[in-house]
Amino acid sequence: MDNSYYFEQLDLEKVSNPRIRSILSDLELFAEREKRQVYVIDKPIGERKYQYSYKDALVILIPEVKLLFINVGGDNDSFEEFAGDFIEDLGIISDKYDYKSFLGRPRKWQEELTKEINFGDNDSIISYIESNILLDINVRKGELLISLLTGSINDIDRVKGDLPSSSLEQIKRNIILFDGEQTRFIFEQMDKKRVTIQGLAGTGKTELLLHKLKDIYINEEDSKIFFTCFNTILAKDLKDRIPNFFDFMKVREQIKWNERLWVERSWGSQADKNSGVYSFICNHYKIPFQRYSWAVSFESVCKNALERLNELEQEGAFEPFFDYILIDESQDFNDTFFKLCEKVTKKQVYIAGDIFQNIYDYNGIAKDKPDFLLNRVYRTDPKTLMFAHAVGFGILERPVVRWLSDEEWLACGYTIEKEGEYYSFSREPLKRFENLEDNITSIKLSTAEEDNYLDKVIWAIQDIKEKNPTVEAGDIGVVFLENNNGNYNLAESLIIKVDQMFGWSAIKGYEVKDKKKNTLFISNRNNIKGLEFPFIICITTTPLNSSTTIRNSLYMMLTRSFITSYLILSESNGVLNNRLEVAVNEIIETGHLTVKEPKSNEIMDTSKLMLEANINKSQFDIIEEILKSFGIEDPDKKGKIQNLVNVMAKDSVDADKIYALIAKNIELL
Repeated sequence: MDNSYYFEQLDLEKVSNPRIRSILSDLELFAEREKRQVYVIDKPIGERKYQYSYKDALVILIPEVKLLFINVGGDNDSFEEFAGDFIEDLGIISDKYDYKSFLGRPRKWQEELTKEINFGDNDSIISYIESNILLDINVRKGELLISLLTGSINDIDRVKGDLPSSSLEQIKRNIILFDGEQTRFIFEQMDKKRVTIQGLAGTGKTELLLHKLKDIYINEEDSKIFFTCFNTILAKDLKDRIPNFFDFMKVREQIKWNERLWVERSWGSQADKNSGVYSFICNHYKIPFQRYSWAVSFESVCKNALERLNELEQEGAFEPFFDYILIDESQDFNDTFFKLCEKVTKKQVYIAGDIFQNIYDYNGIAKDKPDFLLNRVYRTDPKTLMFAHAVGFGILERPVVRWLSDEEWLACGYTIEKEGEYYSFSREPLKRFENLEDNITSIKLSTAEEDNYLDKVIWAIQDIKEKNPTVEAGDIGVVFLENNNGNYNLAESLIIKVDQMFGWSAIKGYEVKDKKKNTLFISNRNNIKGLEFPFIICITTTPLNSSTTIRNSLYMMLTRSFITSYLILSESNGVLNNRLEVAVNEIIETGHLTVKEPKSNEIMDTSKLMLEANINKSQFDIIEEILKSFGIEDPDKKGKIQNLVNVMAKDSVDADKIYALIAKNIELL
């Protein structure tokens, strides 16, 4: 059963009550059958301080349905008191997050948005759901109350008011609710040392870690927490995000940096004990610190540290220092680092990572099941994601570039139906993308000749503007796949053209490495990861080949949008363009993609393909190009980086792999 639709958090004695257990069973089946989000609680789960004495009541939260207060006991007075206190507390939470400006006081919304029910032996909970449907503006108000009770706080200035009719404004103003699996990760207390969460890119893992951090920080006053990741750049981003996130979540406690909360990379520097998990451990426990060098792996460094800590424990001179460690991008680490973190942690280590390092590098979820599996990508329309996988894996071609096992397809959130030699793939629709205007399509293909790529990009922008009158330049990203002079010249021409036609300014992401408000973002494939736009325009000016670098980059580009991805293909693809067009039409019209299962000899060996990428360039040339993009000219620094890549990437000429390696280690160098 898909756990993402159903969430339940009740006192244990309630769950053991046969009448409540029967209601819960019916609700769980309802959630799965109807694909509807259902939460069952007996107190606000985002605020631990609220407690109630009456034990025969529960509260059912379902979008588009009134908040249902259910009494399964005979004490009506106590139930009335429970419901009254609960609603009063909900009003306090509403005021805390400034929701009251839109919702008003509880006396204004209680009758319209809540229903108290004395549940009889012969009653049906489903009939109560069906008879308490919300309409119009009350739907949004009800969802906002649910968000308060489940800790999925929205920016009220963004979401208040009626849902607008245009798809762009609707997406921007949609109320976001955590699904059951996400809510469990944040609030469920698991009785184990290591808790793992794994999912596809775009499933919100970092955001969930931030919520977990907030929950621990405000509810366990003396806790010591280290939030870490592999590289300095991401660690800095996390450290910058946390104060803003805490402010938004109305955390009153002051952040005590390097006293209660550390946010740094994994390795660190010997000169600064607070610069990394490893550096802090070495300093605190007075064990040798191993410096970064070409010949030393982080795995061996962690292994040596763990052995020393075990020796200290045998001598009776060891005590775990941290209460919690949170690890983001866990696919960048090995298990030895996780064991080291567990060793120095009293309570729990939370580990979040991607199912794929890239779409060809599967991280073995089928063998080592995570505690929480996220396979719903909320950034991108499921139809866009399906098409992006089809193109990235080359499953419409022969030979296929990558084919997953059934278990792997399921782990990625696909529903599979088989008939003979054919697979039919589908993904469940997401609420975020429901009720969009009929003229909005999540994927659009076009074919360009060598001399009319600029015209095709302008056409795509005009199409976006025509269907979305409120669109701004910053809502659109333009990304080209190939790093060649022709595309860089295209970017220059596009900057001039959009200024002439639309009065828009534009920036080149491969130079400034960032987005700017109300400015068209133009970039190459190396500078798009982590960004998202309502609309993305992807440009390929050469035939698609079997390079895993190219395919992975194209997948990443297509999934940057949360309304429409435009893909401009080279006419030199020939018949492949027709196949892609047929696939898009099938996905858009039916929500399915039908593919013939490849035979074993029709599937490429991607390990060999990775070595063949950029075969016409030497590793030295690729490194030189990447260093130029970073603005590094110093011969000594360039020599160090060349040596690093020689040791860690050996003979690889995979430009994206080398780029990621350099970006990950550049601060250390």
